[in-house]
Amino acid sequence: MASKQSSRVRAASKTGAEQVTPASKRRRAYLPASERRRRIISAAQQVFSRTSLQGARTRELAKAAQINQATLFEHFESKEHLFAVAVVQPLLEVMQGMRDRAQALSDAASLEEMLALGQASSKRHLESIVQIYPLLATALFSDPTLGRKLYCEQIVPLLQARGEVMRGVVKDGVDPELLALAAFGMFFAVAMDRTFRGRKDDLATIAEQLTNMVAFGFVKERARTRTGGK
Repeated sequence: MASKQSSRVRAASKTGAEQVTPASKRRRAYLPASERRRRIISAAQQVFSRTSLQGARTRELAKAAQINQATLFEHFESKEHLFAVAVVQPLLEVMQGMRDRAQALSDAASLEEMLALGQASSKRHLESIVQIYPLLATALFSDPTLGRKLYCEQIVPLLQARGEVMRGVVKDGVDPELLALAAFGMFFAVAMDRTFRGRKDDLATIAEQLTNMVAFGFVKERARTRTGGK
């Protein structure tokens, strides 16, 4: 009888110990490599957005992704590689999208179609720039050397390509590359304003105004008459 009671006590003690096992010691749920990589990138974007490439530490990046540093380096060979994938690549994808939509705009069969495509394109541009603004600011301004290299070697060629696509629809005397640069500046300014001032203006309305401003100008008819309609 004593032996049975002792066995019960030991079993109860074991069960209790299992119940109070810290959550940190429990085995983590398995994640496919692709999902783990996605989570690392998402966490890195948050860390890089509030620090910089130089300011972020691999320990901090790993902690944000809830992994150890060894696992981090299984997916990315260096902090610089992770920065390129998490920050630079999304930016370039947005810029490439701007260029591709400019091609559709230049192929429009009528003014009405061009305006409709222009408004839809501007709305997509704005949505994309607003979404990646923290990454864009980090990529361009957190490190002067890196920002200059990224802008000159990656962004400028895409802006030039967009301007070249637009050459067939802009009037004589207007530099299409300057137009592409000005459009990028307007989108950037709207995204910055929304980020810093917390504005929630309807992007579709803003896109319509920007499209009309580019297509028809912004000077009142009376003022245009005084300047000869130029």
